[in-house]
Amino acid sequence: MAAEAQDTRRTAQVALNLFHQATRDFNARWTDWSQWDDAYAFVQDGNQDFVRSNLVAELFDIARIDLAVFADADGTPVFSTGYDHALKRRAPLPRGVAERLRVGDLLFGRDAPPNAVRGGIVLLPDGPMLLCSQPSVGSAGRGPVAGTVTFGRFLTDAEIQRLAVPAGLSLAVRRLDDPDLPVDFREARAALADSADSAAAPDARAPLPDRAPLPDRAPLADRAPLPDRAPLADRAPQSDRDTTVVRPLSDDRIAGYTVLHDIDGRPALLVRVDNDRAILRMGNHTLRYLVLVTVLVGLVFGGVTLLLLEKLVLYRLARLSREVTAIGGDPSARVAMPGNDELSRLTGSINGMLSALEANARRQSQQKAALEQAKAAAERAHERSDRLLLNILPRSIAEQLKEHERLIAEHFEEVTILFADIAGFTPLAARLNPTELVGLLNRMFSSFDQLAEQHGLEKIKTIGDAYMVVGGLPVHRADHARAIARMALAMADTVRRFVADDGEPFRLRIGINTGPVIAGVIGKKKFSYDLWGDAVNVASRMESSGEPGRIQVSEASHALLRGDFVLEERGLVTIKGKGAMKTYWLVGEKTPQ
Repeated sequence: MAAEAQDTRRTAQVALNLFHQATRDFNARWTDWSQWDDAYAFVQDGNQDFVRSNLVAELFDIARIDLAVFADADGTPVFSTGYDHALKRRAPLPRGVAERLRVGDLLFGRDAPPNAVRGGIVLLPDGPMLLCSQPSVGSAGRGPVAGTVTFGRFLTDAEIQRLAVPAGLSLAVRRLDDPDLPVDFREARAALADSADSAAAPDARAPLPDRAPLPDRAPLADRAPLPDRAPLADRAPQSDRDTTVVRPLSDDRIAGYTVLHDIDGRPALLVRVDNDRAILRMGNHTLRYLVLVTVLVGLVFGGVTLLLLEKLVLYRLARLSREVTAIGGDPSARVAMPGNDELSRLTGSINGMLSALEANARRQSQQKAALEQAKAAAERAHERSDRLLLNILPRSIAEQLKEHERLIAEHFEEVTILFADIAGFTPLAARLNPTELVGLLNRMFSSFDQLAEQHGLEKIKTIGDAYMVVGGLPVHRADHARAIARMALAMADTVRRFVADDGEPFRLRIGINTGPVIAGVIGKKKFSYDLWGDAVNVASRMESSGEPGRIQVSEASHALLRGDFVLEERGLVTIKGKGAMKTYWLVGEKTPQ
């Protein structure tokens, strides 16, 4: 039930708030130490009287702390210890803490803001630890920073229950990277990872189980100071607030799973809170009661209604039905029902309808012929519009546009693009009148269109005297480069059949390149199927830097063509926006041996 899931999510949020409040309380607990003149002096001179007077076993037992570190401003520990609560004595530092006791991570240097603080959960080999590091600034609270005061407390099962019992919660906490997670925790972890992947931006952090190494941290002086000494843990990460997976455990219990982030803002712990399914049981009881009451009321009401209907309506209605059935398909027939009630007035309406049907039958025969003519005209118009759309767009793209009006954009990993333009066209255009110029281009480009269709290629557009065609989209084909090469050779041969006004045959500059592109439809009223990407720009540069009557090929296309075609190395050519590129001349197709 939605209400049950919503209640479980609220309970999971309460559990997260307990951990965040515990972090805030832990940070606040040691603020006095960071602003204590004796501690301020201790991190500078290492006076052991401070240790004997203050860092005693009672402090560790009463405050329930497992770690204490006092370090100077250079990051060198003046005093550091763990604590064994069972033996009531100091112990070595917990594993995994030492490598993080450096300035820029858990420790503060001289240039750190006086109100800086690092507080939150740190995952250690011995278990998660609630840790707080604050700069030692003296009683004035303004510094300068003389070092760092750090205290830590393991989040043991007893500590977690200490948080959960006052709030009446049933809590279970496991590490996300625990290889021995119970089945329900593993399923929840996978669901949370899927949720994080679907909502994350391309530069978001990795899925929950895969933990990236600690990033290099900028010096604390480069970070903006926190207002009014507010610890970092005062604010839950966005995913703490949004992401909860709800799963039933049994008929009586339901659980909510959410992620608790560590001091670096990375997923660290999987928190499960389980509730009694009282809402579901109450809903089921209520539903059964409502169904029973509804059935009983319906039976009584239905029985009374049927008796009244039979006496007042059903008998006469059955008679009317028989007379209407007897009419059949003859609209000239009429029905009779004596009386002055609704049924008799219905009879008059039926007779009026029959009269109207009789008149309509005559009109329908006349309209049918007109509709057939209109249908034939509409079909012819539809066929014309389909042909026009296919002249503008590829067939597969046109079909997509007809089925759904949406943005069409696709990525193609490898296609081959050809650009061609007519050498010496600009002065020729100045000499020809508009009709001659357009007629010449139409004949020439129409022959290119036939070649594109013959080779199974997709014409993209013409711009002035430039012609663009591509192989390998919108339907992938493995031989796109070879098809484009054959098209280029055929175009160079075809254009020589056209003669300019000075009697000289036309020549083309042709450029070919292979690479990835994005293809899509732009425009709402005048559609245009176009390509974008660096591969398109390089193909255009291959054409513009080529020579009249020759076909210049990039190195990417050369790699696909050299087995079947004769190519001559041109050498390094300076390409605008790309620098020096090695190019080749496409000479012809190799003769099969």
